[in-house]
Amino acid sequence: MSNKLIILSKLVRIKLSLAVTLSALIGYVFADGRDLKTALGIALGVLLLSSASSVLNQLQEAEYDAKMDRTKKRPLASEVVSEKIAVRLFAILLLSGTILLATISSWSAVVGLITIAIYNLVYTPLKRKSGLAIFPGAIVGALPPILGWVGHSTNILDPGIVLLAGFMFLWQVPHFLMLSFKYKDEYLEAGFKVPIASLSDLQAKLMVGIWIISTSMIALLFPVAGLITNLYVLIGLITLNVLLIVIFVKLAFSKSHKFKSARLHMYISLYMLLFLVLIAIDSFI
Repeated sequence: MSNKLIILSKLVRIKLSLAVTLSALIGYVFADGRDLKTALGIALGVLLLSSASSVLNQLQEAEYDAKMDRTKKRPLASEVVSEKIAVRLFAILLLSGTILLATISSWSAVVGLITIAIYNLVYTPLKRKSGLAIFPGAIVGALPPILGWVGHSTNILDPGIVLLAGFMFLWQVPHFLMLSFKYKDEYLEAGFKVPIASLSDLQAKLMVGIWIISTSMIALLFPVAGLITNLYVLIGLITLNVLLIVIFVKLAFSKSHKFKSARLHMYISLYMLLFLVLIAIDSFI
């Protein structure tokens, strides 16, 4: 991979953008969308908008990114890319992504723009003012499946999309909390508010546990609501959620008394990916 492509991938945070794209595609499939051309259009449109949001985020936070080890090598923070180029790239990505989604569904384009507005205009500045920023951040995580859903269906009150969006919202919270554990000192030094900063170690673990159990419970509502019907997928879903709880207890309350937040963050991310794969398999069976 050339150096320019590596820089571009960091600027658009390609791994995050691909994850957002996947969740939107799952929303489309969950709405019984089966048209390949439409699916590809939604995927590319979401990838472009997510990339635009990431570029704007780095424009907004270059000063703060430069203060943290995990982000100081980002293109804008390290001054590898100029603000002028980043602004142009943001405009191109935003415009092309919006137009592409609008050709598929005006509602998909609207949801995409709302997602960027909440992420970049609410969540991003709020992170430096309040730990409650975690909640608008979670709303952002719940919107991509809705974007995909409205690419095929306009019934946003359908139990399927309500549960899927609810799952993504709840999952975001322990995901963010694990990042707070992992990079707590860096976040505080850079001027960000950390949700668990004022809590004792036990209180923080219990908070994470409550959100993980809540996420697991809403996941298990899918078969109850008749949204997962295949026996093997159901077995996989139950197994996945039992493993999540067991892994949390093991890592949070190990004999060493040290919260292995980095490993739990990895497992939580893997859990979300496998859950989406399971409901996608059930949708096609």
